[in-house]
Amino acid sequence: MTFIKIGGIKLVRANGAIYRYHRATGKRIMADPDTQQEAFLLEVKGLESEIAARALPPDPKPGSLGGLFTLYRTSPEYLQLEEPTKKSYLRAMDALRTFDAKPLPNIDQPWVLKTRDAVFDARGRWLANMVVAVLSVVLGWGMPRGITTVNAAKGIPKIRRPKNKGVANKSWRPAEVEAFMKATRSLKFGGSGLRKAVALAYYGGLRKADVVRVPKVARRDGTIDMDMINKNGSELSIFEAKRLTAILNEPDEFQMGRAAKRDNRKPDGTLVLNRIGKKYTEDGLDSSFDRVKRALVKEGKIRPGLTFHGLRKSLGRKAADMGFSENDIAGALGHTNPASARPYTIEAARRKGAARVFKALSKRQ
Repeated sequence: MTFIKIGGIKLVRANGAIYRYHRATGKRIMADPDTQQEAFLLEVKGLESEIAARALPPDPKPGSLGGLFTLYRTSPEYLQLEEPTKKSYLRAMDALRTFDAKPLPNIDQPWVLKTRDAVFDARGRWLANMVVAVLSVVLGWGMPRGITTVNAAKGIPKIRRPKNKGVANKSWRPAEVEAFMKATRSLKFGGSGLRKAVALAYYGGLRKADVVRVPKVARRDGTIDMDMINKNGSELSIFEAKRLTAILNEPDEFQMGRAAKRDNRKPDGTLVLNRIGKKYTEDGLDSSFDRVKRALVKEGKIRPGLTFHGLRKSLGRKAADMGFSENDIAGALGHTNPASARPYTIEAARRKGAARVFKALSKRQ
């Protein structure tokens, strides 16, 4: 029997059976790939065609916003973007779909600002800012090619995060990490795969996109050598702390489906595997992570608002508290620009300064 690996399929176990869903559309795939392989492939192909039809506007008019988006999506500048970035760009373009026929000469700053505010009211701050960013990129891309004459989105300010929302991606406390690790001892809450993912982010400072792709063969002599493909393509070596090594050495716990067991299918070769022995997707990792997080928040064991990215931020904060330089922290986190580590060192300096002030005052009281 020949096996074909197909991405974008979500497996859901319920009542002892496995159901398959197409991630991009959310629709269930009815055909069984083990007994109806041809029908299964046709069904997946049809759903992929549906997504492709959504991504491209029908017959965009030359000189229109939709036509400019279509041209940009065929350019080397777009094709060389990382997949998460492409996904974000497409979300912004989809939010602007009703303006596909808008003539490019009619796009000015008042229109961009009005559109930003309309998207904010309907769908939130992130997408509103992404719409402005994508318009700026694409209109700027069209200028040297003679497609556009002005970049109307350049200089449009982003909508700032409200101050009353607190810090984004708060650092985790050690007790909160331990509570999460303890919860994942149950296969119901992700098992060793989710525990390894959290450990790579907290002790290794990896981004989510790198956590799900690091191969097992990258581990060697107490280090993990891998390319940081999600952001800047720079190389990074992670030196394993004892706690990280202990977690990564734990045996994998997963329950492969009956068909996989019958055909002796092997688990994927990535370091982090989900509950059925397959490589996590970013969405799949989010889903498993959020399930445990909600339960722990409800039990009062962790604070609300903690994120997966906050685990990586915790490493930067701890390094700054220990007095490491911006260059050191940037190197550990895979940043090419040391200024990216400045928020950690500034925050550490403030805490240390505050501690000195209160300590001095306490002696006078």
